[in-house]
Amino acid sequence: MVHGSGRATGPADGHGLDRVPATRRFDPRRHRRIAGLFDLWLAPGPGGRLVVPTAPDRPLDARAVATLVRRGGDAAQDVRILADDGARHLDLFTEVAGLLGHDVLVSPDGSDIRHATDRTAGATTPPGTDAVPLDAVPLDRVTRQPMDWLVLQPPDLATPLPGWFAVDDGLVRPRTGVVVLPLPDGLALATRADFVTRRATAHRLGASTGVVTVAVTARSGGFLVGDYSGTQAVHGGDRLAALLGDLPLYGADLRLWLTWPSDADEQARLRTQVAELAETTGATVWTPPAGGRADLVDDRRDLRAFDPAGAVAAWQAHRPRYADGASTLDATPEGLLVSRRERQRVAVAAVPTAGVGDAAAAVDGTATGDPTARPSGTGLPAPAPGSVAVASPAVDGTVTGDATAEHRTGSLRRPALVTENRRAADYGPPWLRRGQQVNAEVFEAFVLIEGDPASAVTEGVPSVELFLAAFLDPRSAPTGGDLLRVRVGPGGAIPTGVLRSHVPARFRHVLGGPDTYLLPAARLDRVRVLGALRSEGFGRLRSTVETTDEPLRIRPAPTSRSVAGLPQDVRRWPGFGTRQAYALLPTRSRGLPRGWLPLYQQRPVARPGRLLLEVRVPAGRTVDVDATHAMVSGLRLVRTRVERLHRAGVPLVLGSRSYDRIVVQRAYRAQAGGWQRITEVAPGPLPSAVAGLQSAVPDRAAGARPSAEPT
Repeated sequence: MVHGSGRATGPADGHGLDRVPATRRFDPRRHRRIAGLFDLWLAPGPGGRLVVPTAPDRPLDARAVATLVRRGGDAAQDVRILADDGARHLDLFTEVAGLLGHDVLVSPDGSDIRHATDRTAGATTPPGTDAVPLDAVPLDRVTRQPMDWLVLQPPDLATPLPGWFAVDDGLVRPRTGVVVLPLPDGLALATRADFVTRRATAHRLGASTGVVTVAVTARSGGFLVGDYSGTQAVHGGDRLAALLGDLPLYGADLRLWLTWPSDADEQARLRTQVAELAETTGATVWTPPAGGRADLVDDRRDLRAFDPAGAVAAWQAHRPRYADGASTLDATPEGLLVSRRERQRVAVAAVPTAGVGDAAAAVDGTATGDPTARPSGTGLPAPAPGSVAVASPAVDGTVTGDATAEHRTGSLRRPALVTENRRAADYGPPWLRRGQQVNAEVFEAFVLIEGDPASAVTEGVPSVELFLAAFLDPRSAPTGGDLLRVRVGPGGAIPTGVLRSHVPARFRHVLGGPDTYLLPAARLDRVRVLGALRSEGFGRLRSTVETTDEPLRIRPAPTSRSVAGLPQDVRRWPGFGTRQAYALLPTRSRGLPRGWLPLYQQRPVARPGRLLLEVRVPAGRTVDVDATHAMVSGLRLVRTRVERLHRAGVPLVLGSRSYDRIVVQRAYRAQAGGWQRITEVAPGPLPSAVAGLQSAVPDRAAGARPSAEPT
């Protein structure tokens, strides 16, 4: 089985079906329907595209498939594609899963969809009876053994966690009982309506120290619990305690990951049920303050509490009446729960220099050495006794909309904001429209980096985006990463909580935090690097680069994370419809190049040892190098590989993930200074057409040494 990646585990073990099941061709009249699962029967059409059997002349794209599902099924249903070799269209059906927001089940490559009778021990109807409904099972085309269905999750919400249905031995079966998803130290309760999003957020939570976490939805003054039949009910604290009976809760600490209702009466009823839960389980139950919520701390994989106004707040403890001793957890002002025995410490130590001690300021309220002394070499003010020392000077300011309250993260104050005019300077990312709220004053923040901190200072931070994420508090950054300490001038940062744009789903995980900011590429000239900090584990950071006051830069990320090392935000071609393009390939090779392939809008001149493929390209499938170069050329602090491709004369770049979506119309070989058409080529997907062509071209037509390069 697969979850989001599309990789199969191979043939099923055969516990539910005979190893060589009695099968027959797919018969819609005998097909077994499964409640909550929409079955869509598709067949191969012209050029390898999928079609509805009743309309074979109309090839389907992802939006057309999603429209068919919406018209025929319920919005809460998963989808099963009844088509042979479904995994050959992995990109198509992954896109369908994203459009629908639900899982899509497809057959593995090399399998045929057949009907087989369920021969589990509970099957009582004779298999030969005509009234018996038949199960759709993918059978290996060679061994005729059942294979498991592939479960494709929405790409922006994909996880290794299981789907709504059980997939085993080639069968799809409904699950039973309460809908429960695993957490590292607890569980998440879900319903059919929020199953996919709950599964994605549950996967992002990391392991905690000394606390059991239960994610649950608050509804009507109680706890909403769903089961796999699709029903749901509101439970009180005592019934929720019964559902959590397998967790070791007596005398433990239980953290509820929930959002309080806004209604005062519902809050009062929920507070009563939380107290009942504490009394029944014997656990200290921790919740956000009434009216508030618990959210993930960006990529830190921990939970933070917020009050009704959205400001960071301390967790509230609900202790049973007969609890022994004090709780083993502390609720910090930063909205976190930390173990008293293993309390996290974040320290910034100076670079050792001649005559200077290795002093450090601790963020958890302690300091090494003299707590009133200024840490040597850090440039930090001395913390007052009992206060929280920080890795940079606090900047006074308030958040727009509350001119009287001071919103703090520890002792770090968020900078005041101002709304820019819509004619202000551009930000860089094309989706980030003008008129955003930006910082009105200078402040300091921390940028997560990969690789060597010194290289990040001198060469730039590797990124596939045209922005960087900065954290006001180093404790909000993902655990274990190295950081750059930066100073942001006015207008250089946009708080993620007040973004006024449609944000691409691929990085929505950075949004919503009260101390997370976007540093857009066109404003990096307002951001200066003050130093680099290396993680030493257990929340400790050590300064590795002295103050440089260098401008913050972005450099290309590894090519494994993007198409040809280009940014995610690029100009696409064609803008709409399907267009004709050309590809040059060696006459002899091992197939298509890994990663990407250059395409041309005009037919290139004949080149010995090359094949010319005339292809049809769907909308948005290639990167327009010239248009992308024009878009990023003004971003002087962003290094990309667009310039090199532009100078090399590469007009279009096709990523390997789109190879299956490109259809070869005609093929040519170089001969006598021109292109001679290869008449025996039938239209089909690019990978299969190339495999046949490169093996079929005679050696005398090659005329040149084979090359693995695309051009």
